Amino acid sequence: MDPTGRASELAEVMRIAYERGYTTGAGGNASALTDEGILITPSGKFKGRLRAEDILLIDRQGRVLKGEGKPSSEWRLHLRIYEIRPDVGAVLHCHHPMVTGLATSMVKGLEIGREVLAPLSESDWTEEARIMLKDVKILPWRPYGTEELAEIVSEAMREVNAVVVLRHGAFVASKDPWLALSAMDSLAEVFTINMIRRLVG
Repeated sequence: MDPTGRASELAEVMRIAYERGYTTGAGGNASALTDEGILITPSGKFKGRLRAEDILLIDRQGRVLKGEGKPSSEWRLHLRIYEIRPDVGAVLHCHHPMVTGLATSMVKGLEIGREVLAPLSESDWTEEARIMLKDVKILPWRPYGTEELAEIVSEAMREVNAVVVLRHGAFVASKDPWLALSAMDSLAEVFTINMIRRLVG
């Protein structure tokens, strides 16, 4: 049963992200806030074939209320973002190779022990991307699924809607799963424009 259709939306958004090459079959995760709890993608399921019945419902302590299997190892991170950002209704995490790779290139030679704003030129930004993302922060690597990663990502998202964790991937936040996918589109667009500008400039 998926009375609100939100689980179906979350599964489809994750499938589309996989088909667009934003994430791998084993990587990435997504969640959506509901009145009953938090819907979240499961651990260990191929992202390109998720269905509504694969999506789990968890409470604020990460306990599974509905569904079978384990929630994404990043569930703490998703919950922390919802606590800090009451305006956010969905979070999408993808292992986008170009975004992750370019982020590493952007901070090369810099001391990256804390968050930094991505050194993007204003010419890299479209108007839509600026509205969707506000800005992009690059964060140092932290082990996946840990409280430490949850803390640095959620804190970084107090003022922006997109962060990139070195050697890991990108996180975006928005009002619903579809807008989160649009935010990931915008993040990919901005980094693609940056890459083209580097190549031809």
